Amino acid sequence: MTDAQEKPRPRRRAKPARSAVAPDAAARPDRRAAILLSAEALFAERGYAAVSVRDIATRAGVPIALVGYYFGRKPELFGTIFEHRQIYIRERIARIEAVDCNPANAGAVEQLVRAWAEPVISMRGSEAGDVFALLVARTAWDPGPEAIEIIKRFYDPLARAFFGAMQQAIPTCAPDRIVWAYEYAVGALLMYVGDKRIERLTEGRAASADPEQCEDFIRFVTAGFEALR
Repeated sequence: MTDAQEKPRPRRRAKPARSAVAPDAAARPDRRAAILLSAEALFAERGYAAVSVRDIATRAGVPIALVGYYFGRKPELFGTIFEHRQIYIRERIARIEAVDCNPANAGAVEQLVRAWAEPVISMRGSEAGDVFALLVARTAWDPGPEAIEIIKRFYDPLARAFFGAMQQAIPTCAPDRIVWAYEYAVGALLMYVGDKRIERLTEGRAASADPEQCEDFIRFVTAGFEALR
């Protein structure tokens, strides 16, 4: 039999595509929440770059494929955490916008500092608040592109709301000086809520993020802005 007469071989039937995630696994909303909490805790403890999707799945007790099913790639999951916690940012912006920033209001600078800092300090004390506060601090310190994008996306609007309000309260101060002062204040706030060195330096007499220190913190930062007049 010649090649031309050779009978065509029967085609193999394509195997049906199989989902990487079992339907019963995807249908459990508690697993989605578990993944989100696991990712938030691990990113807070280690930083974005040091955490793998497998780490997140293992801690959450779910199949690794389920992480991608719910949240996509790791950067998308990282962003979802901050979207989930946007209430903290919205509260700070709303409080800033509610301050009477007329220069005739002698308390405007202190009120702006309080509006900006108090929601962050007050969320400490609960497990969820502690973890998220640490995550924000670690993300702000992280030079990686994913962390920079998160700060730009979620926290730059807050910073700009603060700049605009403070410029109204201290109209004689150059805008760039207010931006620099804001950066100094951010550093102080991150150390306040995220660093435990105070416990070592005081030999255990003080605790990081102690809410009783809130008033001193607000007075300290307010004095810095007042010095710009």
